[in-house]
Amino acid sequence: MNQRFSLFEVILLAGVTQGLVTAVLIWTSKNRSTAKLILSLVLTVFNLLCLKILIHTTGLWQTQWLRYVPLPLELAIQPLLWLYVTSLTTPGFRLRKKYLIHFIPFALSLVYSLYVYLAAAGTSDLAAKDTIANALSFNPVKEMEDYLSIASSILYWFLGFRLVIRYRHWLYHTTSDTDFPTYAWLRNVMVLLGVLIAGLTTAILLDSVFQFGALHFIHWQLFFGYLAFLIYYLGYKGFHLSGQPVLAPVHSPTTHTAPNPGLFTSDDDSTKTDDLSEREGSLSLEKQQQLKAAILHAMVKDELFLDPELNLQKLAGRLGVSPSTVSQVINSEFSKSFRNLINAYRIQKVKQMLADPKARQFSILGIALECGFNSEASFYRIFKAAEGISPNEYRKQLDSSV
Repeated sequence: MNQRFSLFEVILLAGVTQGLVTAVLIWTSKNRSTAKLILSLVLTVFNLLCLKILIHTTGLWQTQWLRYVPLPLELAIQPLLWLYVTSLTTPGFRLRKKYLIHFIPFALSLVYSLYVYLAAAGTSDLAAKDTIANALSFNPVKEMEDYLSIASSILYWFLGFRLVIRYRHWLYHTTSDTDFPTYAWLRNVMVLLGVLIAGLTTAILLDSVFQFGALHFIHWQLFFGYLAFLIYYLGYKGFHLSGQPVLAPVHSPTTHTAPNPGLFTSDDDSTKTDDLSEREGSLSLEKQQQLKAAILHAMVKDELFLDPELNLQKLAGRLGVSPSTVSQVINSEFSKSFRNLINAYRIQKVKQMLADPKARQFSILGIALECGFNSEASFYRIFKAAEGISPNEYRKQLDSSV
């Protein structure tokens, strides 16, 4: 039989091939992490979902052994994606038995689909197979699973997106350590998944309410074509992820620590810092300005930003106030997050050293490390975002102006 593939099927096969290759590379890698192992499962399920639709579009559904083949994966992908996001944003993450509860709907669906397949496996007549499946309420059950997959997709997407937002909030408002991944790509994946879920919901409603699927297939072609793109993007970004899982409590970005006497207090100040932190929501303008001045002193005079592991707790302890109070003042007085403020001073220091003839003997990376950066990739990204050009281009401009 000469099988000709349509453009839609070629796109799907390309996505499946890329996803399959990435999954195999992850499994055969020696340094695979738990997060990457989960990613390989996500890609495998995505691939099987695409193969499931290919069984129908290529006519393989009309063969004896692939009729009602048990591939009910719609209820597995959502908890798997949530588990992947959890593994990236949770310190010390480990796979535990408690996570199996999220896969109960998938397990029930799989058992039912396997039962239908085995019940119809005894006959080679396709019409007879359909009769057996209809007697087991195959279509109504699958329709119910479609609606359940929509609800599951929305729920787990919300939970996963919330984890990413919380992690990034913690990152930008709590630590300046540039060794931590920002996971901007993961946020993009969650946005793309939101579009995918909207597409899935639309396609299912078009079929179940308006019977659109009886006449057209374009909505499913768009959905699975988009899915193929998402497989490629997720596989590429996840496979090349070099950062280690986070090692800090990202679920409590406003962790409070007891303030210690520091720059913001003086020997003749009768006001306790504890009283200030308790009234952090109603700081007087005078107190805000005092704390702003103390922060500037810590940055300009003491150059605390040179500490690559400087975090909000360290700065708050130095100033003698609570971390939340420091964060509030930084946001209101500097219009920046803690991380962006510290990196701004680091970039300024890098520029000063690059312009200093005495620093010509040092490499750009060496200067960056001296100025508080501890990740080469993040330094180049942050510098280019701030200056519009790379550090190498900046140094060349300095050389040409001499």
